[in-house]
Amino acid sequence: MQLRKLYLLIVLTGIVSANCRAGDSAMDRATLRGLKAVNVVVDPLNADMERMGLNRDNLRSDIEQKLRNAGIKIDNEVGEFLGLNVSSARMRRGPQALLLNLGVYQVVILNREKATKTVAETWGAQMVMAVSPKAMDRAVVETLDEMIAQFITAYRAVNPL
Repeated sequence: MQLRKLYLLIVLTGIVSANCRAGDSAMDRATLRGLKAVNVVVDPLNADMERMGLNRDNLRSDIEQKLRNAGIKIDNEVGEFLGLNVSSARMRRGPQALLLNLGVYQVVILNREKATKTVAETWGAQMVMAVSPKAMDRAVVETLDEMIAQFITAYRAVNPL
């Protein structure tokens, strides 16, 4: 029964995240054109994830270093940011559901009312998976590496060196 609940959670999370987030389409990539620098923000991790070896500051530092290595400028003063959210659903036994969302957030202006501004995700990558609690930290780091590579590819597609 627990495994069934886990699969249901993974499917529902995937459906919700796919319908509510930006993706990596040509139109999403176009929103990265002209982006000179990004701020990197990692949402707080829950206590279970921290106990399993994840550290918010280390994740942010790793992301920043990979971006710098790719020639993407980091600037903590700009409004555009690359945000990471990692969440998990804890089960009594067995694997845990894990959701990673990496997205670029930018200030956007409503077309119908130019005075209205908001922050929206304009590019994003999501990953939903089931992982063993013992492998949580490794799974997050490896998956995040893939997602950052995907962002760098998207960024370079519209901002060549």
